[in-house]
Amino acid sequence: MKRLLLTLIAVAATLTFNGCSRDEKTAIEEFKKDVTEFSKWSDEKQKALTDPAQAMASFGELAAKLKAIKTDGLPADLKDPWNGMLGSLDKMAALMPKDAAAAQKMMSDPNSAKDFMPKMMAIEAEVKPNVEKLQAAGKKYGIDNLDKVGPK
Repeated sequence: MKRLLLTLIAVAATLTFNGCSRDEKTAIEEFKKDVTEFSKWSDEKQKALTDPAQAMASFGELAAKLKAIKTDGLPADLKDPWNGMLGSLDKMAALMPKDAAAAQKMMSDPNSAKDFMPKMMAIEAEVKPNVEKLQAAGKKYGIDNLDKVGPK
């Protein structure tokens, strides 16, 4: 009985450790599926958000959905620009108002826009090379909708 228990523990540990990483082909296919699902969600979200203040306030939700997409096992030319883009999106999310009322207030205050726009433009410049690399890698791996995941 003790031997059986030790064998089961060893098998469970092996499955746990092996389950932590995916082979590259599986990782790419799952990433592609996740990006497609995000793209559909994003299209629906944009249709529903007609108020710019609501759109600004929902940026954190968008960033969180992108961060939830798994990247373990992806090739570096796809994973590295993805992670770089996510880092920039975190910075953008930190600048964005957290609710529609705060966004509306910020949009109506000229001083807020004076502070907000230069910061946002700097982050957009920072993220652009990662988005370009990501889109090039997406073409290489047959992932068509990576244009929907980053700032344009």
